[in-house]
Amino acid sequence: MQRWEYKVVSLHDGHYTDTLNEYGRDGWELVGVAPDVHDVPAPAPARGGSLPMPRAFGRLEEAASKLNQIGAGDSTDEPPAGTILTTLLWVLRRPLNDDQED
Repeated sequence: MQRWEYKVVSLHDGHYTDTLNEYGRDGWELVGVAPDVHDVPAPAPARGGSLPMPRAFGRLEEAASKLNQIGAGDSTDEPPAGTILTTLLWVLRRPLNDDQED
């Protein structure tokens, strides 16, 4: 009976053909593509020191943080928290040799 080795990979945009050709040269066969849907988590809140901070300072800190995010513009490749992302997972397989064990 034929046995298979499977691999699931996520490929970077624009590199599909080259990467799949490399896997093909290594004996891998594409058997399916599946969506991987997930949402971007919110960043963990910054932890302050052990001293309590007056409420006004906390609000100033929040405002400064938001300004920094706006000032960053498109310099980050990360989407905003709560964004739903869909990436593709490429399912590959290749036959196992009879002499390979689990």
